[in-house]
Amino acid sequence: MKNTFLWIHRLLSLFIIICFCTLPIYAQNQQITGRVLDKGNEPIIGASVLVKGTTNGTITDLDGNFRLSNVAKDATIQISYIGYKTQEFKLDGKTHFPIILDEDTQTLDEVVVVGYGVQRKSDLTGAVASVKAADALKGTPVSDITNALQGRLAGVSIMSSSGQPGSSATIRVRGSNSLASESGPLIVIDGLMGGSLSSLNPSDIASVEVLKDASATAIYGSKGSAGVILITTKNPESGKVNVEYNGYINFKTPYELPEMMSAGQFAELANDYVNEINASTGSSMSEFYTPEQIQEFYQNGGYDYIDKVFRNMSIEHTHELSISGGSEKTKFLFSGSYNDNQGIVNNSWGKRFNYRLKVDTDIRKWLKVGLNFWGDYQKSSSIRFSQYNNLLIGALTYPNTLSPTDENGDYRTNNLISPQYNPSIFVDTPQNDGYIYTSRLQGYVDVKLAKGLNFRMTQGFTFYNRNTQNLYGTGSYEYYQSYGQQTSADARSYHNYSWINTNILSYIREFNEDHRINATAVLEQQYANNYYLRGFGRDLISEKLGYDALGMSSLHTVESERDITTMLSYLLRANYVFKNRYMVTASWRRDGSSALAKDNRWENFWAMALAWDIKQEKFMQQVDFMDQFKLRFGYGENGNQTMPSGQDYLAWTQITAEKDKDGNLSFVTERLANRDVRWERTSQFNYGLDLGFFNNRLTASIDYYTKETKDVLLYVNMPIYTGFTSRYANAGTVTNKGFEITLGADPVVTKNFRWNTSVTLSRNIGKVKELADGNSYADLSGNYENKYFRNIVGEKIATMWGYRNEGVWTSEEVNAGLAPVGTEAGSYKYKDKDNNGVIDENDREIIGNGQPSFQWSWNNALSYKGFDFSLFVIGVHGFDIYNYTREARLSTNGSIVLSPTPEWENRWTPENDKNTGVAGFIGNRNALTPSSQYVENGSFVKVKSITLGYTFPEKWMKKATINRLRVYVSLQNPFLFTGYSGMDPEVTLQKSLTSGIDWGYYPNGRNYLVGLNLSF
Repeated sequence: MKNTFLWIHRLLSLFIIICFCTLPIYAQNQQITGRVLDKGNEPIIGASVLVKGTTNGTITDLDGNFRLSNVAKDATIQISYIGYKTQEFKLDGKTHFPIILDEDTQTLDEVVVVGYGVQRKSDLTGAVASVKAADALKGTPVSDITNALQGRLAGVSIMSSSGQPGSSATIRVRGSNSLASESGPLIVIDGLMGGSLSSLNPSDIASVEVLKDASATAIYGSKGSAGVILITTKNPESGKVNVEYNGYINFKTPYELPEMMSAGQFAELANDYVNEINASTGSSMSEFYTPEQIQEFYQNGGYDYIDKVFRNMSIEHTHELSISGGSEKTKFLFSGSYNDNQGIVNNSWGKRFNYRLKVDTDIRKWLKVGLNFWGDYQKSSSIRFSQYNNLLIGALTYPNTLSPTDENGDYRTNNLISPQYNPSIFVDTPQNDGYIYTSRLQGYVDVKLAKGLNFRMTQGFTFYNRNTQNLYGTGSYEYYQSYGQQTSADARSYHNYSWINTNILSYIREFNEDHRINATAVLEQQYANNYYLRGFGRDLISEKLGYDALGMSSLHTVESERDITTMLSYLLRANYVFKNRYMVTASWRRDGSSALAKDNRWENFWAMALAWDIKQEKFMQQVDFMDQFKLRFGYGENGNQTMPSGQDYLAWTQITAEKDKDGNLSFVTERLANRDVRWERTSQFNYGLDLGFFNNRLTASIDYYTKETKDVLLYVNMPIYTGFTSRYANAGTVTNKGFEITLGADPVVTKNFRWNTSVTLSRNIGKVKELADGNSYADLSGNYENKYFRNIVGEKIATMWGYRNEGVWTSEEVNAGLAPVGTEAGSYKYKDKDNNGVIDENDREIIGNGQPSFQWSWNNALSYKGFDFSLFVIGVHGFDIYNYTREARLSTNGSIVLSPTPEWENRWTPENDKNTGVAGFIGNRNALTPSSQYVENGSFVKVKSITLGYTFPEKWMKKATINRLRVYVSLQNPFLFTGYSGMDPEVTLQKSLTSGIDWGYYPNGRNYLVGLNLSF
């Protein structure tokens, strides 16, 4: 972690040197050259090289090289860089010097971005995690920085929740605060709030800081309750033009595919089903297959629908290019990237292009201006992988003895015993199109008013446009399922225009080396305008025209809505340090939002934090092996206003699209007004300890926190007489408690070999503390979530709620009268919680929870001369998965699903009359769901990446005018260790409110990358 802050300090030092240091050259009589490195043989960028006693000097370039003219042969050269010991040497007639600088742990004051400014790391009082983007990408090259950050920041849970191209990872900081919506952290990119990490070129990012506790996040007021992620992109650098290219090719394969019966085995099973059902019910169905057909299936196989879903191998390639340079006064950086991602599922793909231009200009010594303009364009094709009736579940359950189409060439819409759509429909007929384009323009003016006093005004604009078009032609799933064999199409457009104006007055001074103050005052204004438009048509005049001619369909509708919100904020923050050992930080923010009713529009959020660096006390000065011993305490409050807008107004909706005979439209009240809706408020205590030993070659950071969110927003039930079922209200309290540990070590540091290792440990338990009106539980909104989850007071958020399965009733138990009256042997057995002899809703109980309790990671980075090697492992533990994919292969709504799953081989039969766990082919199986039968331990360990790289020697590259060339190979997700029976337990963690359910999501896969990094 120390190297992370050193790197940030290098950028800042280079920036300051370039902006404010003009070093004229005095006439001397020779030229000298050299290269400045650290002990790990990494170049030091922006180190000052000065002829002692003169103003003749320069700074090192991106590779640590310097060149200095007109130097006397007997001169003394002084080389310095923040965080390193200054080194001096006499020339003695030499002209080339390789120089190794030693770190100075006593002066190591790295700069950390903390929101609306920076602070020295040594002055921090809050819980702030930081990572150097270059380090993360070196070990895990990716097209989305989020995936490279996974596991590297204690207390920050990042889950790769889908392998679908264009999908984003799920991020949570210290658990979830909400019961009604996903509570992701606020993203701030170069000071501009909002945006997505996936929209950035990873190579553009210099550093990532995460503000975790309320004493750090309170500065963001109503938007910081779920944590804040601060992204700092690279700044332009003066000097000759530098060109960098990063690229890789990724070969992707799916994880081990689910086990399936062969077509011959399934044909025999289908006949067994007929015979056993006939015996159970007295019916007289005929067998599905003759012995000759079964033999044919054994010899020639059937239809492999899993193979229809997954590619054997897919290819992704990424290319990133940046060009930077400029004069001492005006510097620029232009970058662009392109990603072409072929999904591991057939007919799924994604393409993305983004660009960025950043220009900084020093107009005067006291006046600086800059422009930052970037854009991102994404286009993708997705396959149905959402809940119940999706592609993967269809492929796992459809009989592999049936061809995709019937004798007329139409897709089959039935399996052997019930209606079911052939999964080939999803793969063969997707006709969707669309794109997302985001552009952001940011400009700033920076004025030095006086010594230590600075004013900065930033104006940022965001333009977001997302368009999706879907055609459901003849033979598509929707053609059969939704619209009575009519073609249909829809087109949707989402537009957002927003701006933010931030005015920052900062004062940073140090007095007599005993007092240091860093104060900030901010005035901020925000505006957002969201617009949605949808057109839908059914019974299209032409499939070829599709969604381009919706107005010519026989039935077409149009809907639209607009939402405008504004916010005004004032904030103050001050950090005071006395004698480098006592620190205090206090902040206050006042937010006013138009999203709330007038009486609840304004709210204050404040925080305070204290720190004591005991190592700086006189009685600790003799403890040589210890470099840091710092205690931290903080308390703060945040808010949250993430809710559907306009809750204080009565809402109406149109009943039908047709007008009555008088030409009037009919409307009905959709939602009651609630003018009492107010901010959610999160208060948090944080207790921290930072330790450093042996020149900080061994470090530890430990935090314990308690967090409580009151006035949680959720839908509450309404009295029957109102005519409404629910409305949005402040109706709950949620708590989160946990600890975080980060350990770092440099076990080996020599001239040619270096080994750095780090471990993160995080534990979080989030619970429902209270619900409105004394209710003991609240169901989740949504048709499917309601069935499987429930929020229960005193339990973890989104607890799984269902029947406790106890196996299968045997004939002996039924004959002994132990089973409820009417129970048939071979049917499922459930716990009768109230002992009334009837299994009903009252017998449901807690059967699991999908919120992980404990996560860890282990990262290793080794280098030997030009070789580098990294190994990164994560573990996620203490959560359950409801395997709906497995449930769907056995039963649905209590009925048998005759699928080619091998589990049927262990079913109950009259000959296998024992508690097998799988009910038999009988008339009344009593297959109630949700059932604990399908709840599994979801804990897993993943080797996320193994990377081996080689950087070619500089002397080889100079001949080709190349500054640096590195080639590498990387394996990502090569090994998965889990007891879960599904394909990928990680993808089940994509939603905080329904975490841990496997709907047959798009799985992640294994990646095999080959790439290079080149600069010249």
